[in-house]
Amino acid sequence: MIQTMHDSKVNATALTVRLPIELAEALKNYAFVTQTSGNEVIKRALIAYLQVQGREDVMRSAFERVVEQHSEALDKLKDM
Repeated sequence: MIQTMHDSKVNATALTVRLPIELAEALKNYAFVTQTSGNEVIKRALIAYLQVQGREDVMRSAFERVVEQHSEALDKLKDM
C-alpha cells in the first residue's frame, strides 16, 4: 500500500512493508539502541542499497528489455 502524505516540512509517501517477524524485531531493537526511528533506519538502508545496487540493476534490466524487444532486428544484424 502506498499513500502520499503532504506536510508543510516533508513531501513523503507512506508505504506498507511486510517483514518477517525476526527482521521486524531486529529493526525495532536497532532503532531503540541507536535512538533512531524504524522509518529512518529503513530509509537509510534503502538509500545505501540503491546507491550500490540500484544503478547496475536498472541498467541491466533496461539492456535486457531492449534486447528482448528488438531481438528480431538484432538477429538480422548479427549476420551482416
